[in-house]
Amino acid sequence: MLFLCCLLFTGYSCKEKSGTVADDGIITNDQPQETVTPLSNPPAEAEAAGNAEKTDCLKGIPQRVIDASVLPGAEFKQVDLMGYEKIELPTGDRLLIINWGCESYNLTFRFETSRFGTDTSQVKQWYSILTQLLYVIEPAIDSPVKVRRGIDGIQDYLKQDTLPVAYNVSLDLSNDSSYADMVFERVKILGDTAVRIDATFSVNAL
Repeated sequence: MLFLCCLLFTGYSCKEKSGTVADDGIITNDQPQETVTPLSNPPAEAEAAGNAEKTDCLKGIPQRVIDASVLPGAEFKQVDLMGYEKIELPTGDRLLIINWGCESYNLTFRFETSRFGTDTSQVKQWYSILTQLLYVIEPAIDSPVKVRRGIDGIQDYLKQDTLPVAYNVSLDLSNDSSYADMVFERVKILGDTAVRIDATFSVNAL
């Protein structure tokens, strides 16, 4: 059974890597739409980090990052070196925060919403929607990740007109003491009206 699980995981990882290489990040209307399970598993990179031996990791044990005095009701679960924090937002959207990483500090914000339609080809519009969702949670996030810096980075990215706006672009959020970035993955369809929005913030001390 263990061998079979490893074989399946290896195949999945290879598939993900080949898909990343093939995709140039520019979204067109003829690309197939992906339907996924709501609040499904974390990114492959996060899963690999969670399975790593604790002695191999520089990052400490994951902690809650949602300030309950600002956004009450979050459920927190720790599995090895990964933290999972679920909450239903006042907007009616759902959020899962995945706290992962070994050599870097990573937070994946995974939103589920039915308020904005399912046309994932409108990339610029989805970046704007992401900023709306980040504004809702920004006051409640207590972590090395600075959500406001991500919001500002998105706004600067949308103002530039030299490159087409695309998913899976690393937005530089660095400062003098740390390297940080944010990557907004392609929006994934969950159903007739629901979508999943994933944005990962990463921080490395310089």
